[in-house]
Amino acid sequence: MSTLTPGVWYLLFLCKNCTTKQILFPDLTQGKSKLLATYPVACKSCGHKATYEGDQIERYRHPPNAMRAVACW
Repeated sequence: MSTLTPGVWYLLFLCKNCTTKQILFPDLTQGKSKLLATYPVACKSCGHKATYEGDQIERYRHPPNAMRAVACW
């Protein structure tokens, strides 16, 4: 599980097997750049290994006024 920091942008993927949202890593571009890479990753919930293209990655900004939270989609 990952800890979400208030005001920080993250890149997420939806597991192709169990459909849970997972944090890939913080989005250092703050939602501004186009994602052109391919990301091979294993789901932390079910262990399914898959590859995700840039158009399959979501952006999420944890609300600035929220408390630190553990991501548990």
